[in-house]
Formats: sequence, C-alpha cells, structure tokens
Amino acid sequence: MLIACLFGLCGLAATLWLIDRRLLVPLRRLADHVRFEHDFGGTPREIPFDLSSRTDAEGLLARQLQKLIEASRNHNAALLEQTLNDPLTGLGNRRMLEKRLDILVPLSRRLSCTVSAMMIDVDHFKPFNDNYGHLAGDSCLVDIAGVLRDTFRRDTDVVVRLGGEEFLVLLINTGKEEAWALADAMRGMIQALGLPHEYSPVAPVVTVSVGVVTSPNGLLIDIDEMITYADQALYDCKAHGRNRVAARLIGADETSAEPIAAAEPTAQTSSG
Repeated sequence: MLIACLFGLCGLAATLWLIDRRLLVPLRRLADHVRFEHDFGGTPREIPFDLSSRTDAEGLLARQLQKLIEASRNHNAALLEQTLNDPLTGLGNRRMLEKRLDILVPLSRRLSCTVSAMMIDVDHFKPFNDNYGHLAGDSCLVDIAGVLRDTFRRDTDVVVRLGGEEFLVLLINTGKEEAWALADAMRGMIQALGLPHEYSPVAPVVTVSVGVVTSPNGLLIDIDEMITYADQALYDCKAHGRNRVAARLIGADETSAEPIAAAEPTAQTSSG
C-alpha cells in the first residue's frame, strides 16, 4: 500500500510538472509579454518564436495574441497622430510642437546653432470668412498650409497651425537673413496663389503678414517667449500695412528684441 501511494504521488508530481512545463510556463511567458507591451508599448517586441511557432493550443493563443497586440499598436499610433495634427490642414498642432521641442532644444544647444521662429497671420481673414463662407475659409487655410509644407521641408523644420488663421514655423540652424528670405519667399508664394479677396484693403488676393524672430547661436529661449517676440514683429507688419515680413533679433544678453527693417512686399498679383 505504501509503495502504491509513493508511486501515486510520484505520478501526480510528474503530471503537475508536465502541466507546469507544457501549459503554465508558456502562459506565464505570454502574460509577461502582455505586461511588457502594456508598460513599454513604445518599444515593440515580438512574441518569442518558440511560442508562436507551436502547433498546439498555446501556439494558436500566442499567434492570436500577437495579432491583437499589432492591431492595438496600429490603433494607438493612429490616435496619437490625430492628437498631434490639426484635422483641417494636416499640419502639426501645439502638442506636436511641444513634442518636437523635446528633440530640437537639446539638438540646437549641442550644435550651438541659431533658432528662428515665424508667426504667420492671414491678412483680414475675418471679412474673407464672413463674405465667402467658412468652407471657402477652410479651403484657403488648406492652400496656405500646402505652401508652408512645400517651403519648409527639412526634417528639423516644425510647421504648426496654432489656431484660426495663425501658423507657426520653427527653424533651427537658420540665421536671421535666411529666415527673413524664406519668410518673404513664402509670403510671395501665398500671394501668387491668387485666391480672390475683394474685401481686403491690402490686395485683391489673399495675403499674409509674417513676424520673424531669431535667437543667437546656442541660445534657445522659452518657446512662449519666442512666440511673444514673433508676435511683436507681426504687429510691426500690421502697423505698416500688412502683406510684408518684419523681423527681430533677440540679443544673447538682452531682455528686448532688436528690430530689423520690414521687408517690402513684391508686386501684387490679381486673381485675373
């Protein structure tokens, strides 16, 4: 009887060992994988091959689980893109700007390079919206976003819609002369679109005003300060008739910005 009991206990132990080895260990590894995906979802990791290649129920479970994880990754990536992009123009939004700054701030300091910011405002956009309708206003903003996207194409260029008819461009390793030239070229391209605006006292077509601010090499101040200085340059444009570019240079040891003369607009184009 005792020997039979010992054999029975040994058989039970062997059965439990097999269950643990063939079933519980794989399930624990799958659970660890799910936990890793939950805690470190930004670092994708495939289910171990020895689990996903199995032909039994555990292998089927592993493969199905991998499909669910991949679908969840794609869904989360799509949701993240939606939260970082302006739904109308497809440009980035303020949240995307903040995320890009996390990369650009250390990069600009490491390279000790200049940083320029542009505030872009559509001239007399409210009467455009009021008279042509909001659908036409949305189409106008989409066209302007297309010019911005075509003008600022470097991987480090940041182009965002701040809201309404205001856009912001952030450029690293771009000095004041180059930033000023790029801003005026972009302004001319938007005017050359020839979008009719008979309610604007500036031109018969849609135009923009651009305020540019540049910080010296290695100095990147708070983005809100950059926007404030660029806004001040933008007001210089508005005070001098709009449809132009005005720039300010932020001194490394100064608390105010040094103004730079506004760029005169090129010859106006009509809508034909």
